[in-house]
Amino acid sequence: MKYILKTILIVGILFTTLSCSEDEGVAPAIDILSSTINGSSINNSNQEIPIATTIEFVFSTALIPNYFEAAFSISGVSGNVDYDLTYSNATTKVTATLLLDYNTTYTVNLDAIAIGAKGEKLNQSLSFSFKTALDDVIRSQAPCTSECLETVSLSIEGTSGSFDYYSSYPIYEENASWENLTTALIVVHGVNRNADDYFSFMSSTITQENLGNEIVLISPFFKNSSEATGDDFYWSSVNWREGDQSINSAKISSYAVIDSIIDRLSDKEHFPVLDKIIITGHSAGALFTHAYAASNISESNHTDIGFEYIVANSQYFYYPDGQRIDEASNQLFTPSNCASYQIWPLGFNSAPSYLSSTTQDMLNTQFTDRSVGYLLGNGNQSDPTLNTSSCQNILQGSTRYQRGENMFRYMELVYPSSHNHYKTIVNGVGHDGSGMYKSFEFKTLIKSLLK
Repeated sequence: MKYILKTILIVGILFTTLSCSEDEGVAPAIDILSSTINGSSINNSNQEIPIATTIEFVFSTALIPNYFEAAFSISGVSGNVDYDLTYSNATTKVTATLLLDYNTTYTVNLDAIAIGAKGEKLNQSLSFSFKTALDDVIRSQAPCTSECLETVSLSIEGTSGSFDYYSSYPIYEENASWENLTTALIVVHGVNRNADDYFSFMSSTITQENLGNEIVLISPFFKNSSEATGDDFYWSSVNWREGDQSINSAKISSYAVIDSIIDRLSDKEHFPVLDKIIITGHSAGALFTHAYAASNISESNHTDIGFEYIVANSQYFYYPDGQRIDEASNQLFTPSNCASYQIWPLGFNSAPSYLSSTTQDMLNTQFTDRSVGYLLGNGNQSDPTLNTSSCQNILQGSTRYQRGENMFRYMELVYPSSHNHYKTIVNGVGHDGSGMYKSFEFKTLIKSLLK
C-alpha cells in the first residue's frame, strides 16, 4: 500500500521596495531577502522533500492576487502542477498548497513582472528546484529553523498528556529513519519559558557552524497553568526546573518528560546513527540541566549513547554534601545557622519523587561520573534577577559568575581525581542567553564535543 507522507514546505520570501524616480517611468523593484523550505534556507540541492507541500511567500507590501498568479508557476516532468492559493495579512502573504509525486524534481518560478499593489516587481525572476523523497520513508530533509513548534502525546508512568516543544526535525514521525542525525541537542528555556527564543538562539549557532544536517535541535516548553489547554502537562512557574511533578491531573516529573524524549531519540529504527545527546540550559534552564545531570535515569538506560550536560549561567547548583566555598579563602567550609541550604535542588534534602528510588550516594556517584560543563559568562552587566535574599542563596556565591566558579572549585577540591566536570569562560557576556549560545566559546565547545 502506498502511503502519502504529509509535511510542510515553507518558502519565506521578504521583499524591500526600492524607490526610483516617477519621471523615469520604472516601477519600484522588490528584492528577495530570504527564502526557506520547511523553515530552512532554499537552494537547488534541496532533496527528500515530502510530497504534501506548502509553499509560502511573504512580501513587504500588498499584492494584487491576479498579478501574482500570472507570475507564479510550479512545474515537474509532466508540466505545470496544480495548487491552491490563499492570501493573508492584507495580501502580503501567499500560501500555495499542493500534492506531489515521489522521486520527482520540481521547479518553482516567480517572474519579474508587476505583482505589487503599486506595480512593484522583482529585479530578476526567482527560480529554484527541489526533489521529493524517494518513497514514503523520510531519510533526510532540510532542518526547520522557524515556526517549528510540535506537539506530542506522551504516555509516561501510566499517565498521559500533551507536551509542546520546538524541533528542527519531526522526531515523532513514524515514517522516518534519519540517516544523517548523529547528535541531539536539547536546550532548556529559562524562567520566562521562552522556548521559542532559545530554539532561535541555538538554531542560529547550528546554522552558522553548518551543523544543521547532523544535529536535531529540541527546545521543550514547560507550560504554566495559564498557557496550558486541553490535556497539556503544566507546572508552576518554577517547579519544572527542579524535577517536580506537573500540577494538572496527570502528575509527571519534568525530568520524566525529557527521559521520554530521549527514549525516542534512542530508538534505532528512527535514529539509526544517533550516538550523542547534549542537554543544556541557561539561567533557570541551567539549574534544570545541572540537577537533571545528577538525577536522570536516561544515561544509565542508554549506555550506547554519549551524554553531555552544559550548564550556562545558573545561579543555583546542586552540592553533593554540606560543604561550600568560602570566597575569601577559596577553600571549603561547612556553614552554620542556615537550615535550608541543603534543601533540593541545592542539596539532597526533600528531593522530588522522581528520585524516590535513588539514594544520595547513588545520586552523587552519577553526578561526579557524568560529563558536566559549566559555561560561565564573566561579563559585568547588571544582574537584577540574582537571588541574594536568603542564606542558602548567599552561600552559593556573591555573583552569578562566582557561583559557577565556586561550584567548579568545590568539585576540584572534593573530587580532585574522579569528577568529569569542566568549565568554559565566555568573555564579556553576562546573563544573556543569546550572547552565551552565539559566543565563540560555545561554538568551539560544541564542535569539540562532536568529535
